[in-house]
Amino acid sequence: MIEIKNLQVKYDDFIAVDDVHFKVEEGEFFTLLGPSGCGKTTTLRTIAGFIQPSEGSIDIRGKNILKVPVEKRDLGMIFQSYALFPTMTVYDNIAYGLKIDKQSKSQIQERVQELATLVELNTEQLQKNVSDLSGGQQQRVAIARALAKKPKVVLFDEPLSNLDAKLRKQLRAELKRIQRETGMTAIYVTHDQDEALEISDHIAVFNNGKIDQIGTPREIYDQSSTEFVCKFIGDANYLDTSLIEHINRHLDTNQFDLKKRHYIREEKIKLWASNTDQMIPMDVQVLDEFFYGTFTTYVCKFQETTLRIIVKEDGNMQIDPVMKWTVYIDPTDILEYEVS
Repeated sequence: MIEIKNLQVKYDDFIAVDDVHFKVEEGEFFTLLGPSGCGKTTTLRTIAGFIQPSEGSIDIRGKNILKVPVEKRDLGMIFQSYALFPTMTVYDNIAYGLKIDKQSKSQIQERVQELATLVELNTEQLQKNVSDLSGGQQQRVAIARALAKKPKVVLFDEPLSNLDAKLRKQLRAELKRIQRETGMTAIYVTHDQDEALEISDHIAVFNNGKIDQIGTPREIYDQSSTEFVCKFIGDANYLDTSLIEHINRHLDTNQFDLKKRHYIREEKIKLWASNTDQMIPMDVQVLDEFFYGTFTTYVCKFQETTLRIIVKEDGNMQIDPVMKWTVYIDPTDILEYEVS
């Protein structure tokens, strides 16, 4: 449905976005993920029409929209700052675009009520001024307003970043529900890895104005294609040369290249060997532990390598902080990268 080809955004001699390509299917939740200043918001604002690219094309259903004005691109947009009218009621905020389009009062009323139900705003809240609502409620209003005119695509620019952690978690589940129920196509910008993994169908990971990898959340996490993606998405242990040499001694074929860099996700190191023919044992010293409720992270040491190991909490484990463990690594879980 949406295809971005060879997109470049340049400010004088500075290239903010370069050679960006991706395709978003109809009804898909597609996330642009990366740290601050990586080009993800610039890309989103270029799709919206606020920025004119120096190169490339943006096609929606086969039509290049680069020369189409912002207001005629049939895109909804939800900003980090909500961009609502604070002195107007919730009802009037949601109805604003419909009134501009001169829809009938009954049509507007029906659509506003439909959207209020979708985003879980009650009749009393519809009559309040936006300034009287909480941040989470204001974000629901922003979502409803963006959906009011039934746009082909809705663009989200870090919409939950101003909310506290618990509310962010609740609203991202709501966003996924709304996207699924409406069938809308969503392009979502965030720097929050957990958020991206939870709600996305596909993720494009940005790094210094370019895309390092596009894939499903599972592909991005388990098969990170670059060292940057590996380190940015989730937590991974760096395996130094002595540990890789230990692993190679257990391998007859497909040994790891000592000139490359190697990582393994914290939860991939196991306390037992589910496949004794494949799993490689390591004797480690337990140095510390951090309890998080549903899981515990143990800090361990193998020779000169410090490892963090995540263990799901079952209430029965008693760990002596000076004890030694035998833990196991599956070589297929190790991620290997060229030294940049």
